[in-house]
Amino acid sequence: MSYFIGIVGPSGSGKTTLCKKLKTSSGNYEHIRLDNYFKHPKTFPIKNGFRNWEKPSNLRFDVLLKHLKTLQEGKEVHTKTFPKKAGAKPKPITLKPKPVILVEGFMLYKNKRVRNMLNTKIYLEIHPELMLKRRAIRFGQEHISNYDTKVAIPEFLKHGISQKKYADYIVDAARPQSQVVKEVKKIVLRRVGSS
Repeated sequence: MSYFIGIVGPSGSGKTTLCKKLKTSSGNYEHIRLDNYFKHPKTFPIKNGFRNWEKPSNLRFDVLLKHLKTLQEGKEVHTKTFPKKAGAKPKPITLKPKPVILVEGFMLYKNKRVRNMLNTKIYLEIHPELMLKRRAIRFGQEHISNYDTKVAIPEFLKHGISQKKYADYIVDAARPQSQVVKEVKKIVLRRVGSS
């Protein structure tokens, strides 16, 4: 029986890096990215001249739920990545029913049925200023002054931050990554060890 741990936080809070580090630290972890469950971007609404990627309605929660149930039954899931870059092609992924399954995404707790499947819910907290700084490193300064200030941050403040109320643990993700990994590992050991 797999134990599902949700990891939520704004873009730049280190969700994916955290999950990758945990996965490489032990063979007991599987990692699922909500980013692989986007609908086609052509269906996304426009906000301030940009396609708005930040809405919960852009995500195929029904497919994610189906995959979580399959893993809970002890079966593998064969799916694919969702490439965000223009011209990139999807790559096949096999999700295995490991003892601990990390499910991460910026809007993960917005769906009640998915939320109810998660045994433990963690929220990685950072300030919007740090979100901007980290996204500037990832996407470039030009991106920040436009999409991030007009769409990403206002939308996360509207839809994302309210997810904190569902969290069992709120982790300060402004600290060095090694400290965040250490704290989350302790939470996992505490929760999975007692389940």
